[in-house]
Amino acid sequence: MLEQLIQIFLMDSYLVVSVEEGKEIKSYPIYLLHLYREKSLWQIEGFDLEEEKRRIIPVDNLTDVKLYPEKKRISKKKIVEQLSKDEEAINLVLGLGPKAIAQFKKYHPLNISISYTNPYQTTAVLKTFINVHHAEDLAEITNWLLFLGGDIKVMEVPKEVLEGFLERMDVLANS
Repeated sequence: MLEQLIQIFLMDSYLVVSVEEGKEIKSYPIYLLHLYREKSLWQIEGFDLEEEKRRIIPVDNLTDVKLYPEKKRISKKKIVEQLSKDEEAINLVLGLGPKAIAQFKKYHPLNISISYTNPYQTTAVLKTFINVHHAEDLAEITNWLLFLGGDIKVMEVPKEVLEGFLERMDVLANS
């Protein structure tokens, strides 16, 4: 499927990808932003043309790839504008030291990446958006922050994440 994806991607970035999710197959019209390999897995980072949001899809889950019809396309300019609006919504900013970077490399959510702040890659900055209205996302990010350990410096954090973090710390302290 990777070879077929690359052949079609070389013709055009507007694609319709069919993805196996569980036992059902879903199709997404996307504008392909990046095709990359992470932890031995090929991933597609695309802009979903219907939901108008960034979507990451494992290439292993693809069942079909087709060109997207030209009539229904969103311009590249609108896609870039939408992506820049999403990036403006960053609400979690952390500074990571060497130990936190090591933990980050062991596990991190797929949509989160770091930017190294020195040439030796011993410090980094993490910037991302956390949807504070989803309880599952809040619980996952709280657990993940605890997993990163004490070598993090919080620069900006939503109060809901901080409250969840403090609740977990109270539970740990009282057990």
